[in-house]
Parts: sequence; structure tokens; C-alpha cells
Amino acid sequence: MIGLDIARSWSLPRIRLGAVAAVTAGVLMGAGAIHIGAILLVPVFAEADGWSRIAPHAGADRFTEIPVSPDGGVAGLDPLFVNGACRINLAEAPAGITVNARDRFWSVALYTPDDVIVFSLNDRTAIEGSLDMIVVNPAQNAELKRAATEDITLSIVAESPSDDLIALLRLFAPTRTAQEDARRIMAQAECLPAPSVMPAESSGG
Repeated sequence: MIGLDIARSWSLPRIRLGAVAAVTAGVLMGAGAIHIGAILLVPVFAEADGWSRIAPHAGADRFTEIPVSPDGGVAGLDPLFVNGACRINLAEAPAGITVNARDRFWSVALYTPDDVIVFSLNDRTAIEGSLDMIVVNPAQNAELKRAATEDITLSIVAESPSDDLIALLRLFAPTRTAQEDARRIMAQAECLPAPSVMPAESSGG
């Protein structure tokens, strides 16, 4: 009798089939809701690409700061950086980008309207931390190669398949003082049309 009582005390509790069915139904309904929600959110995320988020804040022929605060800021940008964007149009002339930001990490990336990064570099690949870059389309690049000057050979030449671009400048600024310095660097950075870099016979015609 004692052995029987011990066996009864260690017997597993009975699980009702109704409870199992309820839990299973709840899991399936939850998974279905998540799946439907993901489908409904696809158009939202499709429109929230990098170009669409950055373009409204890009300056014309100059870098303007992109807000990263929760109110009106751009999602996905690191708050430890001061970020700036510049709109570039290569239809009439190449663009010249210069950044003088020694002793800090920075990066520059060129975005096309279809959200493709066609060129990127950072302070480690620039000369002494400073950037002197010329952005060209394929036709302009061909002209530069035909009549390259010493000044051009000292610059970084970035070719883009698209005439319409956004240059994204990111400056590491983890403190308030660093942010103020980064904003000063961004204000002094250049992002301008550079017709003067083209050979004289090409710029005239």
C-alpha cells in the first residue's frame, strides 16, 4: 500500500485536450497576426529607404545637418555622429567635395535615387584625414582621363552611373564639444559644382 501511495504521488498531472487545443489555436492566431502585419507593413518600409529619408534634409551644393532626435529626426542614424547630406547633380558639371576633419573618424558615401551606394570612403583611406574628391559621371570621367592634370591626379575621382546623387557625411562626435567641432567642420566642408576640373575644350562645348 505504501508503494502504491508513492506511485500515485509521483504520477503526472492529466492534461486536458481542450486546454491543448486552446493554446495551439492561440499560437496559430498570433503567428497569423504577425504574418499579416508584416505583409501590411511592406509598403511602409519600401518607402522608408535611405534616399527617401535623407533627401528632404539634403542641402543644395552644401552639407546640411540631418536631425537624429526622435521628433522629426531620421531613423537609423547613429546619435554618436553628426550627419550631413548634400544633393549633387552631375548633368552640367562634376562635383567637388572637400572635407578637412583630421583626428576624428568620418565617412562619406554617395547614394543614388534607387538607394545604392556607388562610392564610400573614410578618414583611413583619405590623405592625412582630409578629403579632396571629384564626383563624375562616365562621360565626364572619360574626358578627365584624356586630359588629366597634376591637380586631378592628386584628387580622388568617384564615378557614378547616376547624375542625381546624395553625399552623406558622417562625423564621429560622442560629446557636446565634439558635436560643436563636427558642425564647424561640416559648415566648412565643400560640396559644389566643379566645371573648372574639365578640359577647356569639353567645358566649352
